[in-house]
Amino acid sequence: MKNKLTELRKEILRSQKIENKNIKSIMKWLKKRDKVNNMNVSKTSVNELKDWYFKKNGNLFHKSGQFFSVEGVKVKNAVERETSSWSQPILNQKHGGILAILKRTNKEIVEFLLFARKEPGDNSIKLCPSFSATQSNINRAHGGKKTPLSEFVLDKKKNIIGETIHYEEGARFWKKPNKNVIINVDYKKSLKIKNPDFIWLNLSQIKKLNLKKGVLNPFVKTILFMI
Repeated sequence: MKNKLTELRKEILRSQKIENKNIKSIMKWLKKRDKVNNMNVSKTSVNELKDWYFKKNGNLFHKSGQFFSVEGVKVKNAVERETSSWSQPILNQKHGGILAILKRTNKEIVEFLLFARKEPGDNSIKLCPSFSATQSNINRAHGGKKTPLSEFVLDKKKNIIGETIHYEEGARFWKKPNKNVIINVDYKKSLKIKNPDFIWLNLSQIKKLNLKKGVLNPFVKTILFMI
């Protein structure tokens, strides 16, 4: 895998000499996707949540026993912190997740597939990894559809360029691991991806978008940092 990452770095250096670095059309496209996104989110009481229940100990769980639970932790002897002890709620997810970005080479230009997606706490739509799913999502514990690109990411024969384990923020999540993956996809196969919320971008464009406020999901940077 180390050799594959080395080859990708060389390929990107060649690509950067000829690739389009302009992001104006991408910003216009992103605004358009934001307008057509109909997801509506409103705050409500925890007691009004469907399929979420409190156990006798006060912890909050989903009826499936999957996704995450809200539990409590007590911290002691944290001498290097602002205060040495405190109590807080924390998200506990027994299964981790998979965060993947697909990569292809189009006429010697290296491109990465990003997904224009909105999460409940977002102000607007953001560019996210190609694939973001917890094991509970993959198991379809929600009773909904498969996560887009499952056929690429969950394929046992996929061509992995780089892979690592990254833990979610420890102040909010209890020891939750995410598998970060970069997957090479044949150009012809990549043309089968027709979802209008996906876009292929080169690394120069992604770096420029990173300087724009609220455009890039943090996990995009976490994954591509392997390069």
